[in-house]
Amino acid sequence: MSELCITKQGSARSPNETKHWRPLIHFTPAKNWINDPNGLVFYDDKFHLFFQHNPFGAAWGNMSWGHAVSEDLIHWTELDVAIPSDPDNLGYIFSGSTVVDVQNSSGLQSTEHPPLVALYTNHSTDNVQMQSIAVSTDGGVYWQKYRGNPVIPNPGIKDFRDPKVFWHAASEKWIMILAAGQNIKFYQSDNLIGWQFVSCFGEDQGCHLGEWECPDLFELPTTNGQSKWVLLVSINPGGPNSGSGTQYFIGNFDGSHFNAEHDDVRWLDFGPDNYAGVTWDGLQQFENRRIYVAWMSNWSYASELPTSPWRGAMTIPRELRLQQCGSEYLISSAPVREIEALLKNIVSIESTDTLTAGLPSDKAYRINFQFGFNKNDKPLLSFENELGEKLIIKYLPKLNKIVMDRRNAGWNLKLWTMPLIEANVQSRQFDSENASTLSGQLIVDMSSIELFWHDGTTSLTANVFPTEAFNKITFSTESSAKKSLTVDIIEAKHEA
Repeated sequence: MSELCITKQGSARSPNETKHWRPLIHFTPAKNWINDPNGLVFYDDKFHLFFQHNPFGAAWGNMSWGHAVSEDLIHWTELDVAIPSDPDNLGYIFSGSTVVDVQNSSGLQSTEHPPLVALYTNHSTDNVQMQSIAVSTDGGVYWQKYRGNPVIPNPGIKDFRDPKVFWHAASEKWIMILAAGQNIKFYQSDNLIGWQFVSCFGEDQGCHLGEWECPDLFELPTTNGQSKWVLLVSINPGGPNSGSGTQYFIGNFDGSHFNAEHDDVRWLDFGPDNYAGVTWDGLQQFENRRIYVAWMSNWSYASELPTSPWRGAMTIPRELRLQQCGSEYLISSAPVREIEALLKNIVSIESTDTLTAGLPSDKAYRINFQFGFNKNDKPLLSFENELGEKLIIKYLPKLNKIVMDRRNAGWNLKLWTMPLIEANVQSRQFDSENASTLSGQLIVDMSSIELFWHDGTTSLTANVFPTEAFNKITFSTESSAKKSLTVDIIEAKHEA
């Protein structure tokens, strides 16, 4: 077992190690490749993060379940590989989910504690995908694969993967949702082993420009005390800025069928580097929170990212809510509240003039900004370093659009297919003539930036690799609108 925070570099130093790009508050493995988060479960007062991992190299391959745990979603301890690749048997270990079998419905409990049951996709060497299970009775460290695998053989579908499983109290059934081509298949079970197909969702709904992957289904409360069901579906390619992206549907679920209440395509994040995100199971019996994390990369260039000895990171964990905007609901996201206890303010300024502030070069930090709303204005945030590299974020009120420009922000691969990122602001309330102020929040961490616009219904996540850390921020408007800017260091306890 390797005891480390996400920021530790590991004992074996690579001569090409890019320490200046290693995130401080986002999970990265000590070394090698990661992609999708999977098997997210809250158990024994810990958040368990499993993830797609190549234990042997910095390129995709040998897919296994890596494993890390945290008590606060910021500081992580990376453990040994949980479920290793098995190419000589049923194949590689692709994405899936983990549940706590509290009632031992599976019959797999062998100690006084309820077992953790992982449900995942086996991908065979001849490219056949099927669903299997493994059980842990020691809190997720050691896993035993079920002798009767696969529990769902392939029904003749090429893409048949990424099971997300949860207990549906109303029907008293385990529910599994699976990505199957460009549809989502729903299954039911009494015991996590025998599964029955019940319905399908997706034809003529949502975006179909790429393969559907990594679905998630859960209930979220609304602001009026009711609740609605939310279905997340990742898609590649076809995202809002090309490449990878995650769409979502809001509707109802009766234990067998999901029905969406809207026809438009809705994106969970408009940035290029938020993919395959899912939420933690098991937390809801203690706190009514739905916490989400995603892979902070894009299949268009993931294998070319310039970091070493690791490649790939997770987004900051986010709390999801349903925000009412006029007559409709949208998903709102915000960084988890656990960050608040780690903040130390270093800048608080406001003026009608241009605001300029210094930025720390060796810390992760949060920026809050606010400005007077003027539909003829063009508010602009510019991050700069001593080399003249810039990352620019601007808002175009007439178009109700946010633009993030990373064309001159440092490392820029030719395969970087989306250096200019655009997002149509999803919340309709800002079109009102009565709107007086707008605001946003940014999380900046060495090689990434995450923007949460106003109430969080529009967000953008992007990798950025400046040659040197940005050390100055400028906040300007063309008018004399009042502006405010705060910078708070996020004091994560990590080892250099």
